[in-house]
This record gives sequence, structure tokens and C-alpha cells, in this order.
Amino acid sequence: MWREYSPSYTLHVDSKYYQIISVYHGCFMSQDPSNHHLNILLVENSRTARALLTRLLRDEGYQVDCVSSGLEAIEAILHSNYHLVIMDVFLPQLNGYEAATQIRSLNSHKSNIPLIAFTSSTDEKDKRTCLDAGMNEYIIKTTDNKALLETLLKYKKEIFPTQNNISN
Repeated sequence: MWREYSPSYTLHVDSKYYQIISVYHGCFMSQDPSNHHLNILLVENSRTARALLTRLLRDEGYQVDCVSSGLEAIEAILHSNYHLVIMDVFLPQLNGYEAATQIRSLNSHKSNIPLIAFTSSTDEKDKRTCLDAGMNEYIIKTTDNKALLETLLKYKKEIFPTQNNISN
């Protein structure tokens, strides 16, 4: 069961309860930024894909905030602290390529945030465009999202090297 709720409600999802501190475009906002979990910004324009990916990532122990456009991604990065960004390429207002270019040109330490392109495109041209725009990784969406989860684990080990033997 997935629904969008106003802040301060409790959501019941398959026998798990989550206290919602704040909601943005139907995704749970980070609840405890001090717990050595990756704090991820998910940029996905499909409401269904956002819900499914948020559920998967939260079930894996990650903290996830969501936005639905490239412009919203830049705004969120400027106003919050994320360890990395998972970004669809085909977004409204500002696509993933343009958003990555603008993020890399920020006059801030936030311009170095790892950007993971997460797309259904298998076109090598799209991959090259993403990497040229400044994205660190290019992952093709699959039903099991194995490549995404492996990539997140790699970044977690880099960001929290003393936590390598502890789950997400």
C-alpha cells in the first residue's frame, strides 16, 4: 500500500510502521541523518517508480528524499546534505544531463556529490552524454536493481570506511 500523506502521520506498509517527519512528492524524508546510513536524493519523475525505488532503498536501510525534476534536484542539493544522487535522465523542466552539468558548476563543495544516472536507456550515446555531463555512474534500470544496489554499497564503503562490515 502506498499513499501520499501530510507530515506527522504514521504510514503502515506491509507490517512496517514509519513515522513521517516530512513528505515531498510522496517520498519519505530522511529521519536520522546521524546514523551512518547513506543519505540519498532520488530524482525520478514517475510517481510509481519513486514509490518502488524508495521502498527498495529504505528496505535496504538507506535514507531517501525524492524530487521529480532536475530543477528540484538542484534546489534540494543546495538546501540539504546528501551523500549521493540517483537521477533518472529523462526528467521534466531540466533533464538529467542538464541537471548534472549545473550541479557540477555549483560554486560549492556540493558540486562534487556523486551522481548516479539511473535510466532505462541502453543507448551508448546516452551513456556517453551522462558521463560527459559529469555523472559518476551509468546504471540501466532492471527488475532486480542489482547493479544499483551494488553501486550504492560501493559508495557506502567509500564514504563510511569504518562501517564496511555493518549493513547499510
